[in-house]
Amino acid sequence: MDSDLTTAEKKSAAAIITAQTCTRIGDALTNPKTVLTWLLSQLGTTGFLIGMLVPIRESGSMLPQLFISSWVKKARKRKWVFVIGAVAQALCVASMGLAALTLRPDLAGAAVLVALAAFSISRAFCSISSKDVLGRAVPKGFRGKVSGVSATISGLVSAGAACLLILYRESETATLLAWIVLGASILWILGAGAYSLVNEPVPDEQNEEKPVISDMRRRIGLVAKDPLFRRFIIARGLLLGSALAAPLLVVLSQTKEGSLMSLVGFVIAAALASSASSWLWGSLADKASYLAMALGGLACAVIGGVAIFLDLWMPELSGRFWLWPLVFFLFNLSYTGVRMGRKVWVVDAVNGDERTDYVSASNTIIAVIIIVMGLLASPLQSLSPLLPLGIYASLCLPGAWMAMRLDAVVNQDGGDSEEES
Repeated sequence: MDSDLTTAEKKSAAAIITAQTCTRIGDALTNPKTVLTWLLSQLGTTGFLIGMLVPIRESGSMLPQLFISSWVKKARKRKWVFVIGAVAQALCVASMGLAALTLRPDLAGAAVLVALAAFSISRAFCSISSKDVLGRAVPKGFRGKVSGVSATISGLVSAGAACLLILYRESETATLLAWIVLGASILWILGAGAYSLVNEPVPDEQNEEKPVISDMRRRIGLVAKDPLFRRFIIARGLLLGSALAAPLLVVLSQTKEGSLMSLVGFVIAAALASSASSWLWGSLADKASYLAMALGGLACAVIGGVAIFLDLWMPELSGRFWLWPLVFFLFNLSYTGVRMGRKVWVVDAVNGDERTDYVSASNTIIAVIIIVMGLLASPLQSLSPLLPLGIYASLCLPGAWMAMRLDAVVNQDGGDSEEES
């Protein structure tokens, strides 16, 4: 309950919720899986450049984390790392909008990719620092609720914004979306301002700085030396199917309906999925984060299988314009559980700089896995999006089972695993 928080903790939670709400609304309005893909398609950008949007976005924010986490750990107050990263993201998003408004199709596509890569690197700094700030400023048992509230608010606002697009359905789509992307950059500025108000307690003792190269090797070595971390990597790697399958549902829809109304449907579906479930998933994650991961992954596997069944054996129903946004909604509803459970688990599992090690090392390893899975799935997707969709959905089943094995590894204080004690 809120009464269990101190005044400083309440103010910090409110600042984090405000910042996360702003940046999540921005994410919804510039989502590479939906908005940016539609934007570049409307501009007439070549398919290769469009196809690189999601891999750069998904892996780009995680791959550098192993290399930059040593710098982040040198910052006593890590909220300022987040603030600087948010301002940098605002500049990158503004560059995307300007490129789409002023440049020729392929040049605009290339500029958007460069800006998206820079955006992802900036986001990596925010990702690492935000876990530490959340762990320092908000006590265990409330962290999932903080993420859940911000996701709920941002989801509702994003859905409302998507509904407004219906009023402009006769407008030139590319120009409209470019202006939306440009305007969304303001949200990261607002988020940076709110985050600067967080009261972040700084530990009295600072760990001795280690050489960057040896520190990187030590963190990568956690896979071999730390059983808890290894199980987490395996579970998260298998559950990547829940993240990579969602764009394939959009692809299936585009083969049947490709108007602005379709885009509105997917944006609303993603926003409502987040707002409708984040509070519940966040509350469950505070009690049993491993269970949120497992249940979310299991649901993604089932919904992915249903989507394949509908496309293959119910062609009339699969041609309805509302079906795929509905499936997308249910899938994202489940994926929210995987994402929320993973984020809370890694914050609760370990303390201090060890948390930074877990986040940075796992994100870098997962980014490599994303690239490999993308390269392997691309030839299959050229044959039919149902093939990689089936593979990704199937991977969620062992991923859910592996997530259940993360049970009973975190003590009440969120410090040590059973293997480590």
